[in-house]
Amino acid sequence: MTRFRRYLVGGLSVALLTLVPHGAIACGPRLLVEFYESSDGDLFEVTNKSEAPWSVKTLTLILSGSSGRLIFDTASGGPGASMPAPLNVVSGDVGFAGASQVDDGGEVVALTFSAFLPGRMFLFSVDVDDRLADSGYGQADVSDGEMEGASVHAEMVHANGRIARIKGAFDSHAIARLGGGELCA
Repeated sequence: MTRFRRYLVGGLSVALLTLVPHGAIACGPRLLVEFYESSDGDLFEVTNKSEAPWSVKTLTLILSGSSGRLIFDTASGGPGASMPAPLNVVSGDVGFAGASQVDDGGEVVALTFSAFLPGRMFLFSVDVDDRLADSGYGQADVSDGEMEGASVHAEMVHANGRIARIKGAFDSHAIARLGGGELCA
């Protein structure tokens, strides 16, 4: 990095710090969604990172747009590579109310909740395969980079009834961060 760039980045950092109230933290609705490749069904870990009393009402996972051209592999003999696995709740006392049908070869699933409060985590599994002809690990194993570009949308409900819609996309480490744009003192 050139000296000018370092100076510019450092100056911008100081300027931003002076604009943000001292001790301010991100608040409002925030979620963290992480993907993990697993031989027993790929795992999605959803954590409600909200500071205020925001609960998760719905969560929609959209695989279209992923760099691996990902699909759900839920049935034998379909478009998936191998080892199909339907959606299965692994853990999380969050009032899981159900999920939309996860079609074999589909790219979207929507989940609903009744008590997904801040600080709680929900873990579910469903097989995900890529559709790349030259996949590094084979189509049955999804790498973090192949998840990049898939998106997550959520509808959050505040204790006072206010609704917020947040969204995010998976990065090259298979992590999606949603919300957190508001600042609190």
